[in-house]
Amino acid sequence: MSNINNTRLHDSGTFRSARVGRDAGADHLGMTLFELEPGQETIFHFHLQREELLLVVAGTLALRTPDGWCDLPPGEVVSFARGPNGAHGFANRSDELVRVVVISEQNAPNISVYPDAQEIGIFDAPHLEQRRFGARFRLDDAISGYGGAEPRLPPAEHQA
Repeated sequence: MSNINNTRLHDSGTFRSARVGRDAGADHLGMTLFELEPGQETIFHFHLQREELLLVVAGTLALRTPDGWCDLPPGEVVSFARGPNGAHGFANRSDELVRVVVISEQNAPNISVYPDAQEIGIFDAPHLEQRRFGARFRLDDAISGYGGAEPRLPPAEHQA
């Protein structure tokens, strides 16, 4: 069993997190607990093949979607569709610790798109310990585009 109130968090250097779904034995669903100190945030991104749910457990979370920024109180639940309409990133703009749970499909390959950075991440397996490869790639380094198009993502508006 796993419990979000007493799980061991790992520090990524950007935020702390725990893979509580994996620890509970889930194979096709992921559930990650994130703790963000004031000023910490995740990168704005979307997944081509994963739908996600976000639940604010504690604190006020600043959420960025394609529509801009909004504040979410504890208990708020938001879904992120597959593809650009489900783009999201979140930040702690408060003076208190924020705890968030994200539940996601664990299918492979996972292709994540980072519009602000003009990068794409490709990961062959859903779980880190199962991966043979996985990396982020800059679109500017692409050898060619598909169908003669320049490999660029539309710029995402960053609203403060």
